[in-house]
Parts: sequence; C-alpha cells; structure tokens
Amino acid sequence: MAEPLPTRAPSLVTLSLVLLALSAGVRLALALGTDVYFDEAYYWQWGRHLAGGYYDHPPLVAWLIAALGIRATALLCGAVTVAAVWGFARDVYGHREAAWRAAALWSMVPAGILAGIWATPDTPLLLCWVLALWALYREWWVLAGLACGLALLSKYPGVLLAAAFVATCVRARRLPAGAWLTALLGVFLFLPVVLWNARHDWVGFTFQLKHGLGGTGGWRTFGEFLVGQLALGGVVLVPLTLVYVFRGPREQFLLRAAALAPLLLFGYAAARTRGEANWPAAAYLSACVGIAGMRPGWFRAAALANLAVVLAVGSHLLFPVLHFQRDVLLARTHGWEVLSRVGEPSRLFPGLRHEDVAVAYAPSYQFASEVAYYARLPVDTAGGARFSQYDLWPRPTVAPGQEALWVSENHREPPEELVARFSSVEGPVVLPAEFRGRPVHTFTVWLLRDAKP
Repeated sequence: MAEPLPTRAPSLVTLSLVLLALSAGVRLALALGTDVYFDEAYYWQWGRHLAGGYYDHPPLVAWLIAALGIRATALLCGAVTVAAVWGFARDVYGHREAAWRAAALWSMVPAGILAGIWATPDTPLLLCWVLALWALYREWWVLAGLACGLALLSKYPGVLLAAAFVATCVRARRLPAGAWLTALLGVFLFLPVVLWNARHDWVGFTFQLKHGLGGTGGWRTFGEFLVGQLALGGVVLVPLTLVYVFRGPREQFLLRAAALAPLLLFGYAAARTRGEANWPAAAYLSACVGIAGMRPGWFRAAALANLAVVLAVGSHLLFPVLHFQRDVLLARTHGWEVLSRVGEPSRLFPGLRHEDVAVAYAPSYQFASEVAYYARLPVDTAGGARFSQYDLWPRPTVAPGQEALWVSENHREPPEELVARFSSVEGPVVLPAEFRGRPVHTFTVWLLRDAKP
C-alpha cells in the first residue's frame, strides 16, 4: 500500500508546488477580498474580553486574535499548518517527494483552506493537531504535551488525540513512560478552561455535550454529515481516507487512528443531531500524510478534484457569475461592512450622536458581533436570541433618557421586550448591501428613544 520511493517524482513535485502556490493565492485573495465573517466577529469580541474560557469554545482563538488580529491569525496558522504537514510527512517517509505531496494535498482540502482564511477555533486546532501528532509519532513527550494542551485550548475535540494515542498503545501493548509527562503537560495547559467552567456552572462543557450529542437525528442528519464531508473533505479524498484508515501501513497506526477518531465520533453525533461539516476536519490531516505514500494516481485525483472545488467556490466568492435564489456563500462573506454606517448614527437619524447611543441590540450573537466590529458600539442580544457568551457578560447599562438602536435584517421589528423599555420608536432606516451589483443583505435600523426609568 505504501510507496517507499514515488515514481515520476519530478512531475509530482512540480504539481505539488503548483498546487501550493495556487492555494496560497486563493487564501490571500479571499482573506483580502471578503468581509469579516460573523463567527470571526464573535471571536473578536471574545478577544476584547480575555478569559480562560468562553461559553461556546476554549479560548485560544480569542487570545490569538487579540494578539495578531483576525485574518493574520488565520493566514499565519494556515501557512504553518501546511509547513508542519510537510515536515511530518518528511519524517514519516524519509524523502521530500512524499512531503511535497502531503503538503499540497492538505493545502487543497476545503476544510483546511477555510480555517486558513477565516479565524475560527479550527484555525489553531488544526495546527496544534498536526504538531501533536508528529510529536507523539516521534515520542517527543514534552512537545507532545505542549501541542496536545494547546489543541485542547483550541477546541474540545482535541481530546481525540489522546484517544488515538491510547488506541495505539493498546494495539502495541506498550505505554511509554514519557507519555505520562505528555498527559501532565496537556492537563496543566487545559486548566484555565476547567477553572473557567467551574466558575460558570460548567456551562461550556454542558453546551458542547448537548450541542454535539443532544437533540434528535437519524438517517437524514447522518446523510447531511456525509454530504458535508464530501464538500469539505473532497469527493475523492474522503473515500481515500477510509481506504487509508482500514488498509494503511501497520507502522502508521497512530495516524490512521487519528483520522478515524473524529470521523467516528462526529459520524455518531450526526446520527443524533444536526452537526456541522467542519467538525471532523482534523481527520484529514493525517489522512493527507498517509495518502501521500499511496499510489501517485490517487494523489493526483484527490488533489485535482479538490482544486476544481476550491477554484469554483473561490471565484464565486470574488467574481460571482452564477445566480442563486439564496446565495448563502455571498451573504456570509460580503455586505457586512455596510454596518459601519450604524457607527455614524447622525447619518441615519439627524441630531443623534455616537455617544448618545448606549447600546445597539441585535437578534443573534452573530449579528450583534458584526455590529460591534463594524460600528464599534456596545452591543447586546434581544428578541429570543440563542444563549451565548453575551449572556455571561454584564449587560450594557442603559440609563433613563438614553437612546439605543435595534439592528436587524429583512425588516425584523424590535421585540416588545425592548419597545416597552423606551418612550418611543423611530424607523426603520434601510441599509441595503450589495456585492458586485448583487443584493446580499437588507439591514434595518430602528431608534429606541428615551429609555424609561
């Protein structure tokens, strides 16, 4: 199955270099050519309130955004992840040809590209995952402990690294003594998340268990999971990942287990609830390393199939040609910058100054975060919004006589709970948002005047 010395290596290396260059160009173009995605704005808000944990996820993405900025975090982590895949594959196979294949293949995985453009918890998780896997493979116990701990600080599924390593130890009937040092370092780095949860009634752990395993699902949600994997993993790469998991080299059992664990867990979760396609993205890291040692034709097929998807989606996000009745991709990545006008309320409501607005309310944590990022106003959620980190932060104070704004989309009116707290309501002012002549959003802004005592 594995291929010690690749055939026609020069042509494969050339193809790999071309794929890496194309991937870098796509990432940079999308990072510069799209607005801040609402999840990014939410994590940017976290970065303004640094803590040891948050309701939805551990804190590492917020710490990085606070230090580096949103897109710099994604681009830097994405680039280093590709480099780490190269180094890991070079170590596994002992030659650079396979390393170039692995790096090029990973650079074309849609899930990896997304994490390398838009800063989400997957962004640091994928980097720490491959570093931890590399260190565990080589038995570099201190580095493994640091990388595993940082993976847990990125996203809770980082614990699956431990599951893959334990499975490898059971199979080999050997538990190296240094592994205890790795476990100790990993737990120590994860302590801030545990302590934060302990101070907040374990809301983060509880939310993730309910979000991932609660609810009702079935064949429909599991089918959606499979379609999502083909979209974010690749129509060729996903089947090859399964081939590698069950038929790969015995000496690469750790890598195969690290690919199987996320697919198993989130496949099971998908049968119970509607999940998100990016959840098992880390599975494809070790899969790319493994597939790099398989037949050259399989590498070409997987890489070129994903290249077609990346170029098609990337070109649509920058220069759309096709028309869709509900273009979710364009709506999520464009048009949000118009909300900066909310930060200049005198342009919307004559005589109203920025300092007169105590808070801007929005119907969801995502929407509130976009308003916070572009308008630079204090924000809060209202109107039946899903519980989020905003519910754990102190509510913005609205003194008697102060004004507030309600910002929504598609003419959604302010909820009664807000209207009852103010003397009058004005609006709405409509803020249409377009991208290259296409309507992507219709925002509405309402003025809530004279807060009651």
